[in-house]
Amino acid sequence: MNKTDFTEFAVGTVFNSVDVKDNIALEYNKLTVSYPSRLEAMALDPSKISDNNNLIYEAGQIDFCVSIFKHITVEVSNEGSEISISERSPRKALIMHAALLMKAALKFEHGLKIDVDDATNLKHCGLGSSSSLIAGTAAAINELYGKPIKSLDLVKYCAQNHGEEVEGDDSQLAPVQCIGGSGVCGHFEGGLIILAGQATPIYTYNISDDMKVVIGIPNDFTAPDSRTLLEAEVDNIEGFRNAGNTYGKEIAYRLVHQVMPALGNDDLSKCKELIFDYRWDMGSIKNCSFVYPGLVELAENMRHLKDDARVEVLSLSSVGPGFFALTKDVQYVEEEFSKLNLKTITITIHNGAYSVAVER
Repeated sequence: MNKTDFTEFAVGTVFNSVDVKDNIALEYNKLTVSYPSRLEAMALDPSKISDNNNLIYEAGQIDFCVSIFKHITVEVSNEGSEISISERSPRKALIMHAALLMKAALKFEHGLKIDVDDATNLKHCGLGSSSSLIAGTAAAINELYGKPIKSLDLVKYCAQNHGEEVEGDDSQLAPVQCIGGSGVCGHFEGGLIILAGQATPIYTYNISDDMKVVIGIPNDFTAPDSRTLLEAEVDNIEGFRNAGNTYGKEIAYRLVHQVMPALGNDDLSKCKELIFDYRWDMGSIKNCSFVYPGLVELAENMRHLKDDARVEVLSLSSVGPGFFALTKDVQYVEEEFSKLNLKTITITIHNGAYSVAVER
């Protein structure tokens, strides 16, 4: 199947297949995966999200992995082939999509019981909640079989078959662009991960334990439906294309010759500069303003933090409207965000991958 438009598709549809080891067999009957979240600081080439190439988007990203976890329990059921999802599990269409993707890949006939404990569950704020739910559920099912799908292959499989739920219709998904950051941050170690095209990590960096992350979300923000967001993004897609065409080469040069060498010397300053310039001065925040009407003004009221040494990194996450800052002075950043009518969540960086607890 080849998809080039942004119309909805059925839950469980496979657009891009995945390689699986031969002679797979169940190794566990029940386990729980604790799956972290990502904050997307920037795309490396935003023009690469402007066209649907069968759900393959090669924009690349700089991501930060954070300790907002989804605890996903999967259990084999021998009572028929039904995939059942617990009542408390959020966003059941996404969980079912992940399970059906894995059923198509692994070709299992048994049933599954799936339970997701997601205490945070912040939808459409820029935290990758949809993609981490799909990637985490797929990872848990893969673990049942002893990981017959390699980590990077599974990241691509989830990203390149990604969709987000449509309000009032659990049978359809909207083909929202997915670059692969949630998958990479869950499967690979590093509090900061740079990924290039095809969701491939090219640089990882561990961030010190004394660094915290403050997330700020507008108090008056109400999360819209995925269909509404996607339609608005498609209407604004020319801005993303222009930004990539105009600044893509500069971003690549600065990434390789400034950001990565500085990180090698435990210096986040060049990373902060590139992210800030991309978001504030290369048009990214303006391009993302369809998510929240006051986004540009809100961002301008943060501009003074660019040169504030107490803020190690500052960015919008994904298309927002959530902003985040890395800092060692949590109280200061929380106060700055609160002045702008942002509710704050303070968390830690997660330098590891997902973890697994097996129930024997």
